[in-house]
Amino acid sequence: MENINWFPGHMAKTRRLINENLKLVDIVIELLDARLPLSSRNPEINEIVSGKPRLILLNKSDIADKNTTKEWIEYFKNEGISAMPVSSTQSKNL
Repeated sequence: MENINWFPGHMAKTRRLINENLKLVDIVIELLDARLPLSSRNPEINEIVSGKPRLILLNKSDIADKNTTKEWIEYFKNEGISAMPVSSTQSKNL
């Protein structure tokens, strides 16, 4: 049986470009949906940007549950990653 490569070419290209340019980056800012942070996250991001300082912006915090967002901020803090709520439509915390 022949193996099927499910990884789309544009994703492989983007990962290669990130790896090539990461040495030029001082900090990685990761934008996630505050309503579902882990589901809106690239599952390979920890591997890709390991060793770089990171800041997670939880966007759409204005329509997410505030207590749950606080719990996510604490979760990421326990993972060693700073996180903060933002709202790009209301310019909140930007």
